[in-house]
Amino acid sequence: MVRLCIAATLAVVISGCGVISRGILYTDTTQPLCKDARGTILGDVASRGSSKRLQIPTTRVDIGAEWDSRAIGDIAREHGMKTVYACDSRRQSVLFGLWRRDEVIVYGE
Repeated sequence: MVRLCIAATLAVVISGCGVISRGILYTDTTQPLCKDARGTILGDVASRGSSKRLQIPTTRVDIGAEWDSRAIGDIAREHGMKTVYACDSRRQSVLFGLWRRDEVIVYGE
C-alpha cells in the first residue's frame, strides 16, 4: 500500500500537475492584456505604470500594503497619450510573493 501511494504521488509530480508554476525566489513574467492583437499597430510610445505590494504573512492576520496605480487611463494621461492601441502586463515577484510589482505597459500615440 505504501509503494502504491508513493508511486501515485510521483506520477502526479512528474506529470506536471504538482509542479509549482512560478519561481520560488524570483519570478518575472510578461503577457498581453488583449486577447487577439494580430495586426494591431503598437504606436510610437510605450509608457509604463506599476503598483507595488508588500505582504507579510503571520499566523493569525496577514499584513500587507499596496501603493501606486497601474490603471491604463492613468498611465496614458500621465504620459500625454491620446490613443491606446495595446497593453501588456508584467509581474515581478520575490520570495514566494512577499514583494510583488505589477506593471502595465501601454502602447499608443
